[in-house]
Amino acid sequence: MCNNDIRQEIKNYYDVYWGVNFIYENWAKRYGLTINSLFTLYIIHEYPDQCTLRFLCESLLFPKQTVNTILDSFERKGYLTRETAKDDKRSKIITLTTAGQQYADLLLSDLLAFEQEAFRHMSLSEREGLIKGNWAFYHNLKDALNKNEKL
Repeated sequence: MCNNDIRQEIKNYYDVYWGVNFIYENWAKRYGLTINSLFTLYIIHEYPDQCTLRFLCESLLFPKQTVNTILDSFERKGYLTRETAKDDKRSKIITLTTAGQQYADLLLSDLLAFEQEAFRHMSLSEREGLIKGNWAFYHNLKDALNKNEKL
């Protein structure tokens, strides 16, 4: 495959990537959130026993300052607490409050309904291809970047 073909495929990938982000960003705005705060809430909700600032930053690839700002906002709204971890006094475990759990359950179940609807309109092979292709691109991109850094 020539470089021009690959370049066009990369452009097509970006069109899809930014399109999906645009959809999530607009969906989040309906709830007064940003895409970053939406996905931060998602991670806290889905990984309740291991959620620390470090875990959030590593999972989402967001800077500490961004995550802290989001956490401060959720904490002011009464949606979460941060308590010192028993095994590492430098870390704080981030936990949803009852109000935060109710908010996240409602919000994320609404989001999941839209995502499930989109997946239902795809064949099994399209869904599997989407996931398999994204994982392959992720690993190959990571390897290419790591190889480049070693030079």
